[in-house]
Amino acid sequence: MRATTRHLNGGRERGGDRGWWLIVAVVVVAPVLGAIAAILWRTPLPVSEAVALLEDVTRKPRLAFLVPDTAYYRPFFHIVLSTIWNADVSIEARVAAIRVLQIAPVVALAGLFLLHVRPRTLVDAAAAAGATAVLLGSPGLRDNLEIPLSYTTVGMPLALAAWHLLVSPPRRWHTAAVVALTVAAVGFKEQGLAIVALVVAAWVTRAPSATRTQAVILVVLALAYVALRFAWHPRMATFEQAIGLGFREVSTSEATARFGTFPYLVYAYSGLATIGNVLFSEPSAGVFSIVRAIGDGTAEWWQYIHLAASIGLTTLLAWWATGELVHARRSGWTDEARTVVALVLVLAACGALSFNYSRDRLGGMAVPFYALAAFHALRAAARRVTELPRWRFEAAAAGLVLLASLWHIRAVGTVEAVRVTAARNQMEWLTSLAQRTRDFADRPVYLSILDSLRAQGTAESAPLPTNYPRPIMGVFSPANVQAP
Repeated sequence: MRATTRHLNGGRERGGDRGWWLIVAVVVVAPVLGAIAAILWRTPLPVSEAVALLEDVTRKPRLAFLVPDTAYYRPFFHIVLSTIWNADVSIEARVAAIRVLQIAPVVALAGLFLLHVRPRTLVDAAAAAGATAVLLGSPGLRDNLEIPLSYTTVGMPLALAAWHLLVSPPRRWHTAAVVALTVAAVGFKEQGLAIVALVVAAWVTRAPSATRTQAVILVVLALAYVALRFAWHPRMATFEQAIGLGFREVSTSEATARFGTFPYLVYAYSGLATIGNVLFSEPSAGVFSIVRAIGDGTAEWWQYIHLAASIGLTTLLAWWATGELVHARRSGWTDEARTVVALVLVLAACGALSFNYSRDRLGGMAVPFYALAAFHALRAAARRVTELPRWRFEAAAAGLVLLASLWHIRAVGTVEAVRVTAARNQMEWLTSLAQRTRDFADRPVYLSILDSLRAQGTAESAPLPTNYPRPIMGVFSPANVQAP
């Protein structure tokens, strides 16, 4: 056992500090990340979302998007999209740039994550690879991989970058950088306000670069943003979209009729549902779909895998977090203990920001910190395992390998989910193009954009779901479509 322990932890002495174990983790992660990027690069822009967005940025001046006169306020996203779409370049170049706007943040997120944890031993590298699988396999990321809706995928690496600065040795420019990262993330979507929770977590836990002034600035900016939104849009709909409630979805009209006079319990449910989705993969969009499928006897393998992987990891996180907080109380704050507080506060922020309705994508800002906590927990568990007697070592090691394997399967499932989305986008072009041409006959700008995007939407090169044998497809992918 001592030999095994030396082997597992000896990477530091054998040159791990020179970056070899970081390279190992990158090599493990690169195939899945590369596959996601390659599929997104060939994914058609969808008819249902992209054409209407591009019509808006064609008809409105860029600065008009700074006015918060809509419930869906994403000014920086629209300004960037407008800059791309109205550029004096070919349609192909514009479409490519829109795809890059979705791909680049995902690659940056995974790269920054690995650089932040920077594995220096074999144990670190294994934990880093497993935690990156958590990052890529989480529903909060998967649900955001929809071109051109890059609102949250831009915010996620910005949040991780802010946290990296907060826990790094202080520099004069750190406060300005954290404020800028927060403003940029909020400008893409209001979920960027979760970074304010990060700054508060860093200040409370006495992170090296966190200051009271920094926390006050960002809290004031957050309050000003909320006040601005309410000043321009004071009459928010009680329910903006259909809500998930228990085992079914409730339409906006039904929800308003049933809960309109006192919607706060439903708001609390929606917020907790978003938090639950990050921690347990259930409920999804507020609906306990996996539990319902298991109860009905119709569950597929991927549903069992999602539930088992999330319950197993979150249980491990609870064990690790308890130990870290107890240690912090006795000996002071460490980066690991700070991560616990950051995860809790960002989860709370994501829940609060999704009070009106729950969707998997609304937990996206918490996903990097769930994965970061997973890295620390997996590493701590692996180190603890090496101290166990042989038979317990073998059982515990097998459990950790199984847990990591389930998350790697989920990461591959994200690849297949992106393929399914690409195929659906193409099918939508092939089946609804004529109908949309008729329905929007009085909107020439819409029709012009529809016509200009027709080629990319119907291209034969669009990705299709992998033709796995049926049992294997049930393991990797939550959905499938027939080839158009």
